[in-house]
Amino acid sequence: MKVCIIAVGSELLLGQIVNTNAQFVSQKFNEAGHHVLEHIVVGDNAQRLENVTRRALQQYDVLVFTGGLGPTKDDLTKQTVADVLNQKLVMNQEAMDYIEHYFKQHGKVMTPNNKQQALVIEGAEVLANKVGMAPGIYVQHDNRHIVMLPGPPKELQPMVVNELMPYFSQGGQTIESEVLRFSGMGESQVETELMDLIDAQSNPTIAPLAGTHEVTIRLTASGENTEMTKQRIAPIKEEILKRIGLYYYGSDDMTPERAVLALQRQTFAVYDQVTDGLLHARLKQEDTKHLLKGYMLHHPQFIDDALSIKGQLYTAAYFVQALYESEQSISLLSKNNTVYIGLLNGDTFHIKTFQMAQMRHLQRDRSQNYILITWLNWLKHLDNPSIIDKI
Repeated sequence: MKVCIIAVGSELLLGQIVNTNAQFVSQKFNEAGHHVLEHIVVGDNAQRLENVTRRALQQYDVLVFTGGLGPTKDDLTKQTVADVLNQKLVMNQEAMDYIEHYFKQHGKVMTPNNKQQALVIEGAEVLANKVGMAPGIYVQHDNRHIVMLPGPPKELQPMVVNELMPYFSQGGQTIESEVLRFSGMGESQVETELMDLIDAQSNPTIAPLAGTHEVTIRLTASGENTEMTKQRIAPIKEEILKRIGLYYYGSDDMTPERAVLALQRQTFAVYDQVTDGLLHARLKQEDTKHLLKGYMLHHPQFIDDALSIKGQLYTAAYFVQALYESEQSISLLSKNNTVYIGLLNGDTFHIKTFQMAQMRHLQRDRSQNYILITWLNWLKHLDNPSIIDKI
């Protein structure tokens, strides 16, 4: 079914809160095999909400409203939707009893306006709110499914999982996604390399997205079950990695530093002129095997600047490896917009370079993922050093 999520609340439009409800509801409907095609945010205005509702009813099978079910005057969702459907609001006694009990249990006096939270559209299914007061509402009207959910996420999320989704989980298809993560290449390059696959996409779909110093590719497949969707994703993923696997570091919630440390088997140390210690901080947080022996920020007294840049790079790597008695070391230096990476494994030394913006903060921040992806590819080919210098 085609789904539209309508978030109600001026606070969303003012940027006072983030619309995490739409994200959560989208995930659950997609997992159940339905297609969320539009997110709408509308303020606390009855006329605008009515206009949005009438349009959405013409386009979608399912309308999910979040917010606007509370006791105050700006909580307009139920009344507006009831008017559009030409239905009455009626008191739900079970909800009313729960609200009265809630106030009594907390030793508070219930003001009359709280009674409107127990109003529901006549003939609707009531979705129990076991965390707050306003119940949810599910109504079928002219082959459309209309759902109204409370705005607070702590109330909405358990209601969606426990009360709502059973109505939408009968049969249908499953939709699964895998997010492939790449660093060291831009979105335009990714698109160029994969253009024929993107043009021919059907099931799964291929969606490149630029992130912070990385690019992700979301593969989304539908099928009768999870096993089928994974089978459909697998060959497309394999083809993508054949083309740009050099820049791939993992899927879904993987990070570059976690990917590096998953392959790292020996102790190591870092000499850093480039990231001001930020690389060390990222690695340290993921270093559950305690392989990171230490790091040193660059200072001219440690390195003879009369040496060539590559000589300095080797000296820095050797120096920090000996200092911390580690089995491997990484040295990072920069000169003339070029970042130099030294990879020292015992007596074997490799050098990698890449161009980086001259602005210091850009070099410090953006270079981290480039360094990590270089390191990752080094670790992948440690057993065949001749390949390392070619990649």
